[in-house]
Amino acid sequence: MNRGAIFIDIEGTSEIYAREESRFYSGFDGLVGAVLAIGSKVYPEPPSRLFAHQVGGDGIVIVSEFEEESADRFVSLAVVLMQVLLVHGMVGKAGISRGTFGNIQGCIPSLREAPKASGAAYRLGAGLFTTLQVMGTALVNSHRFAQIPPRGGRLVVDPAFVMRQPVGVIVSQFSGPTVIDWVHSKTATMEHIIQEAGLDLPQSSDLERKLVAYVASAGPLAESEWGRQTLAMNNCAGS
Repeated sequence: MNRGAIFIDIEGTSEIYAREESRFYSGFDGLVGAVLAIGSKVYPEPPSRLFAHQVGGDGIVIVSEFEEESADRFVSLAVVLMQVLLVHGMVGKAGISRGTFGNIQGCIPSLREAPKASGAAYRLGAGLFTTLQVMGTALVNSHRFAQIPPRGGRLVVDPAFVMRQPVGVIVSQFSGPTVIDWVHSKTATMEHIIQEAGLDLPQSSDLERKLVAYVASAGPLAESEWGRQTLAMNNCAGS
């Protein structure tokens, strides 16, 4: 079953964490809080449930319970989360795709005889070996689209997922991977998510100002491919 999947993480974590650890946790907590609110208040029951997992320290993968009939819900969800990160002083990058997803504990024979500690942890002498319990092409594919060019704080969607452009979604690049303007896109599903989850997000004009200011504060990166593409792909002034 090809379930919808979003992979989202924070841009520049290595530098932000090294300089301002508290700032990283504040931004990441904002993202986690939004995911929890959306999952518990907007899509709490089958067949619309969401399954989210922290991966790679600053990354979150969000997977649907069943196949998504259209890209509307997951594109809208990703746009909201990108905006949440910006409101919390961070810029993210995200990829959306589809694939399989499931528990992989039984796929690693070496763990069958390993002494269990707790949860996803096994004993390593007096230490611990922690494992990632889930895997699948949903994670692999969404992560791949989050990482491929163009560089920047952008939202990229697998073209095979976007058979029909959702109403209100602004596409800034059609060739190759589909790039979404997450600053100015506005869908009915986004409005529903924001209202039901109790999120407080500013208008597109304010988001644009925040993104321009964030890029300008990035020093040499502002004039790099990363800075220019981040603004251009989101149709921001100064791009």
